[in-house]
Amino acid sequence: MPINLPYLRRSFWRLLGNGSLPELCEKEWIVAPACVTTTRPALYLPGALDNVTASSASSNLEQEMRRIKGGRTEHAATIARALADVTLSDGYLYKRGLKIPVRIKKEQLVIERQPTAKKEVAVLACGLTDIQFFGHWMTDGLPLLMAARDLGPPIRNTAPLTGHQKEYLSMLNLGYDPFAAGKIGKLIVLEDYGQNNYKRERYQAMRARFREVAPKPAHPGSLLLRGTSGVVTPDAQGNRRILVNEEEIASYLQSIGFQLIDSTKQSAREIVEKTSGSKIIIGVEGSQIPHGLFTMADNGALINIFPPFHFNNVLKGQTDCMEMHYAFTIGEVCEGGFRLPLDTLKKTLDLVAAKTA
Repeated sequence: MPINLPYLRRSFWRLLGNGSLPELCEKEWIVAPACVTTTRPALYLPGALDNVTASSASSNLEQEMRRIKGGRTEHAATIARALADVTLSDGYLYKRGLKIPVRIKKEQLVIERQPTAKKEVAVLACGLTDIQFFGHWMTDGLPLLMAARDLGPPIRNTAPLTGHQKEYLSMLNLGYDPFAAGKIGKLIVLEDYGQNNYKRERYQAMRARFREVAPKPAHPGSLLLRGTSGVVTPDAQGNRRILVNEEEIASYLQSIGFQLIDSTKQSAREIVEKTSGSKIIIGVEGSQIPHGLFTMADNGALINIFPPFHFNNVLKGQTDCMEMHYAFTIGEVCEGGFRLPLDTLKKTLDLVAAKTA
């Protein structure tokens, strides 16, 4: 088995203290400028925040309170940086002391033999978060791919795409250039986390394309079922993000005209067809929610259902950017997970209906 030489070379370069992207890039330019907007506050019932006990592990309660507050919001620019003579080896991009991971697995000194190639130009079209989480691939990875393809051949890691990912790429007429390992003459790396006007343009292009795929009139909404997907194992405090009365919630919502979406059983095209035109997208916060984010009706609302111990309003930025409404409701801890009282759900729906009328 071969030695990972770029990994060894990086160790040498690091001794010289040369390893940041801004230091090593040969060119840096602004693809889209920063901007400032005024965003809506989140919608929630009086007293709901009293039930919150913790944020997600990747955030904190102070940040979450800022997200839901609304008001004057600054959005970062989209920035491109070009690196010359980059090597992709075993899922990592190397340039002197710099490494950019394009897979979750740690670096290894001894690696599997890889077919190598050479690219004159490539644009990195993935990040660690969207590699790991489907929801982030929908909200961050797809817009990044759209920006990347305007600058050159887009590349990602070699992990197989899921069936849903393949379907969405097909519906959006997008794709990645295959490239497993080798030399890249010029690699362009995008910094694209800001919800700026350029991001809005890409979101709107996705929405327009989904409307072409499934043109549907507005309807009451869709519940994206969470079930036990990805949440079977308790967290460090023994909590489970399982909505134990999800079946009761589903039955009620279906009775008032909502579509029920099970992303573990339905194809991406089926999901797009059923969620298209939804006035409300609702479900337990998780990676299944973005299935409905870009197919909502104009002026629609996203309602996240949270357990008290996992307050995570990461999609507030996306809904703000698309000028949608964002709401949440907080459940109660119980044996096996948490539950949302049906009365709390009904009051939240009434609140959202009043604010979005």
